[in-house]
Amino acid sequence: MRRGPSAALLAGVFLLAGPARAADAPPGASSCTGCHAAQPVANSVIPRLAGRPADEIVRIMGEYRSGAWASSIMGRIAKGFDEAQIAAIAAWFANQPK
Repeated sequence: MRRGPSAALLAGVFLLAGPARAADAPPGASSCTGCHAAQPVANSVIPRLAGRPADEIVRIMGEYRSGAWASSIMGRIAKGFDEAQIAAIAAWFANQPK
């Protein structure tokens, strides 16, 4: 069975590429921006993802996937991505300006 690039390799590519634009977002990232706004929203309990450390995003997505964090929607969303996709999305968000 042929395997694709590792999650670490994909994350490294996005981190080395410098700040990215929405057009450069990896597949799946646009589903995040519907709730996780690009700009701060007053009194929102939903955190922004831009500029957050990639390893933190990967860890939290893993916790949602495993059910360690209770959620109404994030657990279902997280289960829809594989590890490489999560790493690529996390690296892209980490590389966005805060």
